Amino acid sequence: MSSGQKSLISYFKRKEKADESDNNSKRQKKINDKSHNIFNINSNNILNDNSSNIVHNNSNNILNDNSSNIVHNNSNNILNDNSSNIVNDNTTSIHALSYTEPLCDTPSNINENCSLPTTITTTSDNKKRTYKKWYSKEYTWLVYEPNKGGFCCICRDYWKPTVPFYSEMNTRTRSVFTTQPFVNWKNAPGQSGTLQKHQESAYHRTALQNLLFRQTEGSVAQQLFNASELERQENRQRFSDLLDGAYFLFKHELPHTTLYEPLLEVLTKIDHSKKLSTFFDKCKKNASYDSTATVTELLEATSEVIDKQILTKIRESRIISIMADEGTDINHHQNLSICIRYCNQDTGEPIESFISLLKIKNKDAQTIFDTIVKELKSKNIDMTKVRFTGFDGASVFSGEFNGVSAKFRQMYSNSILFIHCRAHVLQLCLLSACEDIIEVQESLLTLKSLFNFINRSSIRLARFNDIQMLLKHPQLKLIQPGDTRWLSYFRSVNAVIRCYEPLMITLEHIVNERGEESPSASGLLSILKDQSTTFILHSLEPILEALSILSKSIQTKNGDFNQLEKSMLGTLLRLEELKDVSINEYKQIFDIVDKIKTLSSTNLNRDRITRATSRTNEISLEEIFNDKIVKFIDKVISNIKARFESNALKFLNCFRIFDVSEATNEQEYGIQEINTIRQQYPDDFNDDLVAEWKVFRKYLFVQKQQQKSAILTQRQQCINLVKNGMTRDMYPQLSLAVEIFLCAPISTATVERDFSTMNRILTDLRNRLTTEHLEQLMRISIEGPSDLDDDLKDLIINCWKVKKSRKISV
Repeated sequence: MSSGQKSLISYFKRKEKADESDNNSKRQKKINDKSHNIFNINSNNILNDNSSNIVHNNSNNILNDNSSNIVHNNSNNILNDNSSNIVNDNTTSIHALSYTEPLCDTPSNINENCSLPTTITTTSDNKKRTYKKWYSKEYTWLVYEPNKGGFCCICRDYWKPTVPFYSEMNTRTRSVFTTQPFVNWKNAPGQSGTLQKHQESAYHRTALQNLLFRQTEGSVAQQLFNASELERQENRQRFSDLLDGAYFLFKHELPHTTLYEPLLEVLTKIDHSKKLSTFFDKCKKNASYDSTATVTELLEATSEVIDKQILTKIRESRIISIMADEGTDINHHQNLSICIRYCNQDTGEPIESFISLLKIKNKDAQTIFDTIVKELKSKNIDMTKVRFTGFDGASVFSGEFNGVSAKFRQMYSNSILFIHCRAHVLQLCLLSACEDIIEVQESLLTLKSLFNFINRSSIRLARFNDIQMLLKHPQLKLIQPGDTRWLSYFRSVNAVIRCYEPLMITLEHIVNERGEESPSASGLLSILKDQSTTFILHSLEPILEALSILSKSIQTKNGDFNQLEKSMLGTLLRLEELKDVSINEYKQIFDIVDKIKTLSSTNLNRDRITRATSRTNEISLEEIFNDKIVKFIDKVISNIKARFESNALKFLNCFRIFDVSEATNEQEYGIQEINTIRQQYPDDFNDDLVAEWKVFRKYLFVQKQQQKSAILTQRQQCINLVKNGMTRDMYPQLSLAVEIFLCAPISTATVERDFSTMNRILTDLRNRLTTEHLEQLMRISIEGPSDLDDDLKDLIINCWKVKKSRKISV
């Protein structure tokens, strides 16, 4: 037995004798029965490698290795001073050191990781050593795991074997809070407690700094993602610039395949930020995005997005009307243009939209009908919503039995009404009246001869322009009149009247020149100098002006029959007024005719006109007015009244009951009209239509009684019933009825404009455009906005990039 062991035995015996009377029984009760770490070692005294625990076997004293306690079984005494007991072999003395947790950045030979459970009683403190929730609130890095202990989530995540200085950290801290749990909760709290010391340790601060850095910069993958996202956003912005350039060409009907690359070169030069040039530098040679293939793909994507937006609104509407016409392009191909009139459910406004341009082989009714139905069904448009068809007066469309409109009634519903384009009807009214008055017809034919004679010779046209300049007249061009071109007669008459004097002088110069074959010039000159022709042409101007105003009102895209009726009534009143020769317009015309007569007589060196001759001329002009002009006006009025009256118009007149100005408090007001609407469309309405009207007419009458300036018109009343809202929900049947009224097309002007757009795009220099690309260009020109907003750009770019795999991330 060594001297250290003998000293230890002696110490315990003296301690036992001194305290045997007072503390023997008390200390025996305080032995912790729950301790799981008592080991009976049958050997002599063992000095723990860490020099912190001693187990004395002979005296049955056991010093637990993890709790640094010495248990003496033979004497039933436990020495527990809450500190590590160190036996120094050299001095054979025991120093009881109070336990303090060393800093992590200072060397220590003390193992703080106790294996005893968190509820250990001692001889000096009966309180339990347990984890408290407020520890984790004060030290947010502390994570408690039941049946294990506490960990530092920051250190545990950072300190791995691959991290520099990990071995040093492991040696100094014994991996407490990282891989080994902390359980010595008695010394955990406080400014000098273990938790505070760990928080202030160098190893914890290192892990914390690393965490903050990773939160700021992100992981490597996150950094790569962020860089990729920034690059994608930059690419999208630059591609948006390319789209703006391409859309400028589409919208302004310019050759996109030839002008796209030069336009991008100009944009790159004027881009002082150099972003576009940088973008093109980054692009690969086989994906530069400045080629004709790219601009064609952008054309297709832009047209597709616009088409989807239009079709979505059409599918939402409850009623639609079909308008169509056929025409020939510059390549002599027969094309069919299709438009649809519908109501926007959000605003209630009627809209006419271009749908398709299709090439057809035959112009018969069956081919046109099949083509229309097939195209609309391919676009998922419900054909049972059709209530009107609008075409021109050609028999292939308007035929009562075999026309396209008749085939729609046969296929879908007899309730579908055909509406003859009112702009065409008005032109027919004018041409029919001209045929009945020969003098008027000859005067209008003179306009065609003048246009052909002057404009088909560059020499004559130049002379005409020079004479206008010498006389200080505005530089005007003659307009060619046409029987099928609306407003052309008014514009042609107006142009001739404004340059009547330069025209006569030009014709006289041509007649007087030697060697000039001028029978045409001489004949035209004599016609223009004829007093009757001069008076008729000048008298036709106010008549044709009134008809042109009516034609313009008919050609509006969102016009309705209520507006048409008011415009037609105003035109008829104006025509009646023009039958009075005493109004100021005709007094001015008489003066102009006398001036022209005097000018022509002076130029030809004829005798001076006497008062008697002038009086005779005045009388003859009045006779011409009464015999020719008044009869012409009467013919126009009678034609308008006869041709504008139709079954469709009589039906649509039923909706006048929605006009507040005509509302009355009579019980039968509007009942007959409502029943007519119900009979026309029996599948759409039931008895609720009459019941709703009986309530709504009271609402109209109250509005009339209030006599406010803000009273809604008939059109506004109908729009409010159609658009989504409380009024529509209260009167669902009336809402559907007025939507039918608003969807009735008054003309096919929209279709005619489509062909005008086609002729502007498909020129001699662009005659190789396919029908599909021509349709797409027409859709953008007609339906596209003037500029693309950011939302629409995103839709177009997304549509473009999903067409195929792209080498650029946008």
